[in-house]
Amino acid sequence: MNLGNQDYYDSQQVLKNLINENPGFEGHQWQTVLQCGNATSTSCTDAGNQGAWPEGFLDGGTYEVLTGAAAGEIGSILHSTASSGQVGTTIQFAQTVRPPGQNEFIAVRKVSKGDGAGGWNAYITHGATVTTEYKDLSPRTSGSQALRIKALGPDQFVALGASFNSAGSRSYVQMRGPYRLSFRAKGVSGGKAVFVSLQRIGSAAALLSRNVQLSSAWQDYTLDFDAHESASEVGNILLRFNVVNTELLIDDVSLEEATSNGTVFRDAVVATLERLNPGVLRYMDSGQNFGSSLDNMLAPLEARKRSGYSRYSTSLYEVPIGLHDFLVLCEKLHTEPWYTMQIGMSTQEAANIMEYLGGPVTTRYGAKRAALGHPTPWTETFPRIHLEFGNEAWNTAQPGAAIPVSAAYASRTNLVFGTIRRSKWFSPGRFDLVANTQATWDGRTADLLQTMREADTIDIAPYLFGTFDDDSSIEHIFGPMFAEPQYLDSTVDGYVHRQAHAVATAEHPVRLAVYEVNMGGASGTASQASVDAAIPSVGAGIAVMEHELLMLRDLGITVQNTFQLGGGDFHFNNTAGTNPQETSPVWGVVVDMGGATNRVRPVFLAQQLVNQAIRSNMLTTTISGDDPTWNQPHSANGNFAMNRVHEIESFAFADSASTTLIVLNLSRTAARGVGLSGPCAPRGHVTVQTLTSAKITDSNELQENVKTATREEQNVAPGTSVFTLPPFSITSFSSKNSACFPAR
Repeated sequence: MNLGNQDYYDSQQVLKNLINENPGFEGHQWQTVLQCGNATSTSCTDAGNQGAWPEGFLDGGTYEVLTGAAAGEIGSILHSTASSGQVGTTIQFAQTVRPPGQNEFIAVRKVSKGDGAGGWNAYITHGATVTTEYKDLSPRTSGSQALRIKALGPDQFVALGASFNSAGSRSYVQMRGPYRLSFRAKGVSGGKAVFVSLQRIGSAAALLSRNVQLSSAWQDYTLDFDAHESASEVGNILLRFNVVNTELLIDDVSLEEATSNGTVFRDAVVATLERLNPGVLRYMDSGQNFGSSLDNMLAPLEARKRSGYSRYSTSLYEVPIGLHDFLVLCEKLHTEPWYTMQIGMSTQEAANIMEYLGGPVTTRYGAKRAALGHPTPWTETFPRIHLEFGNEAWNTAQPGAAIPVSAAYASRTNLVFGTIRRSKWFSPGRFDLVANTQATWDGRTADLLQTMREADTIDIAPYLFGTFDDDSSIEHIFGPMFAEPQYLDSTVDGYVHRQAHAVATAEHPVRLAVYEVNMGGASGTASQASVDAAIPSVGAGIAVMEHELLMLRDLGITVQNTFQLGGGDFHFNNTAGTNPQETSPVWGVVVDMGGATNRVRPVFLAQQLVNQAIRSNMLTTTISGDDPTWNQPHSANGNFAMNRVHEIESFAFADSASTTLIVLNLSRTAARGVGLSGPCAPRGHVTVQTLTSAKITDSNELQENVKTATREEQNVAPGTSVFTLPPFSITSFSSKNSACFPAR
């Protein structure tokens, strides 16, 4: 499962601290990967000729050559120009020993102070001021900036605000139970007071309303309160610090549940992940960590800088989720961590991350880990740690976080992963070094594997239903939706099957993994009503699990990450022009966590059922008797046709104590009766779980229509007992059967 990033407006509000945007009033950190379209001994001109950086944006920063003969060359940036639309930004080096070559890649880095109020809304009247403070800081802060608010003159007033839960008419955070607002502050002059309020906009009653008298020295302030919101409460929640007749300093604001689950994540988020029980949890912070450094990723939340990577941005407000915080969550969940490293990471940082993960407390980064509360090396905590070099390094749609040239990416991967392998803290059995390739382009995979020697795994994102054009009938939607996984995974023409072949036949074979998978449905001509009905439906949830199970059974892809835990609607242009702006409820497996309903989508229920069924060994299943199929005509949804698509798909697992069988009925209309036989067939007391619904388009968006039904069957006898599989369903059979796979 992909964890995703923290945001302030939908079901991805995952951190306990609901003040997501710059709670420590810190500055920016920038790291961008550029290709030198033109290179001289003293400069590199970005091959991209568009961007938002003004003149001097990178002045005083640093650069590092990532690829080519000068790889590893580090120096200072004297000056950067703005792009003109015809010519990209030019980076002028203060000095260079080995300049980058033409079309080679460099990383440019810049840490910027100031903009302490970035991410906050400041209402200021009559000459009051809000400025960044660098010198007078709390002795207990781990950050490097605070905020100075001055409103001493007549009619001067400052309201400093932060809001969350701000997406439409649905509440994603329902405040119930004990909460704690904490901050650090110092009264400088005047009345030395601040009025603190917390209120859902439109609600008559405040959740918190308190006047706080401030000390003339830095002090930590804690305001505990109980919230009792009803399920009908919707809209933004606004935290405000109102300042009148006072000059003060403020820092490190936190608004959290006053409970402890051992992590920095909200109770509802932890409970949802425990319910799902993922074997691997992937950290890819959707761009918020792409421009960060390792040290910033290990800093406490209040000291963590906002980080950016894109040439199309000059400021960001979100703070990335911390690497240490992510690993603590994985430890609690007993799941393997998958960390997506920054594409601009230096080889020194690669060595440092290994020291952090595996070094003793006597090392610099082992000491950092211990100071954060985990003296034991992470290599002793997890059976395996997955380290991925970049997210979609091939993707030119994320300029600044990609090395889209295969040879250059392979070269840089060898350097970074080679550094990791040479670390004294590296153990081959404890690490999985993962490189990126493009799902639909197995030729790129073959090119990469000709020279990439240091990776253990290469990963793809084989989304389903990428284009949704034909919504003329239920059959025209769900026939191809159910056939596409078999086409992609189980036929030689399917691109996932081709990828598995490219990996297996390479000169340097590696494993194939899935870094993201789910429904696509974010382009095409289908109507908004059809998108809303099909994409979050029980049928879609079954199709995604069919895809993942086939990749496991037929292609041996054992690590697959669904995208993603939470999220809102994705906006796209209807290519028919009938509705230029449509939305698709994709890429979040929950509706909300700790909101009004705590509902999950059918794809969550399908994955939960499968996770509960999987055991350490996969068995072979065969189907005898009637094996119904259908011929899928060519569909615009996926642009394929396939004959003899199987209606019944089966998958079996065993360990020393039990066996499980998962059976999918992919018929859109017909129930099927099945009997179970063979030495490993579930028998005796069998737990049967079934996921289906009354209609294939049923979802949990507005009410809970789709549930997993569980029943206990006694005296099940293989060869005689018959079970009915409803149409469009997943059914799991589980029983204790130690004779099938005896303990050694």
